[in-house]
Amino acid sequence: MSLFVGYGQKTNQESDQFTADSIKGVYIPKDLEDCFRQIDSFWNDSTKQMVKDWSEAEFSGKVHMGFGMWMRNNWQLWGGSRLSKYFNDKGIYHPDDMSGIILNSYHRHLNNFEIKLEEQIQFYKDYWEKSNQAEFERKTSEFNEYAIGDTVLFTYPYGFSTSKQETKYDNDKCIAKGKILEKDSSKFILKVLLIDGCSHKGIIYYNDKGKLIFDKESQTWQHAKKKTIKYLKNGGETWFYYDNWATN
Repeated sequence: MSLFVGYGQKTNQESDQFTADSIKGVYIPKDLEDCFRQIDSFWNDSTKQMVKDWSEAEFSGKVHMGFGMWMRNNWQLWGGSRLSKYFNDKGIYHPDDMSGIILNSYHRHLNNFEIKLEEQIQFYKDYWEKSNQAEFERKTSEFNEYAIGDTVLFTYPYGFSTSKQETKYDNDKCIAKGKILEKDSSKFILKVLLIDGCSHKGIIYYNDKGKLIFDKESQTWQHAKKKTIKYLKNGGETWFYYDNWATN
């Protein structure tokens, strides 16, 4: 198996995906040690020696987008598998983090270094805690710039309802306007009354094109099967995520 080329496509999920030992013919490791056994079976001795001679950072950097992608797709780290559940149970949820731990740990395994799994897990937990806190503080600061009664301008995050509306926007002739009626700081959402939609159809406030929806039956994220677009006309009101609107 190539170190650099991530061949193989992401497979469909089976109903028992979180316990199955294989999905669509691909064996799914059950834990980190099982990952080592699988990788050992993929690579010959010369490849393992090359990997062993690289530094840990060099190895991870070289294979993240090749073999790392193969793992993320074929071991169903994105869609859900017993290996993803193994990491979820340890507090690791992002597939890039999972593959990073696998790659770093395998390099240490080859070099007979201590794996230090808990230390690796804590590194990612600390990263996301810091990242999430910074993101929360950024959103809070931006959200506080909005006040009830403010007039705000629509950012058209879901596209334009008509070609004329887009032309008006491009030519700065008309930008949809609304008035803030309520705020919910726990969800960073605004209730907005549409004053002028710059179109007889109003504005698009929901469009599920390209949107991933969680399917409870298969326990996976899937693309919406039916395209749904929702419009808000002048005088209508609904809740929006705050950055759908810009302050004047």
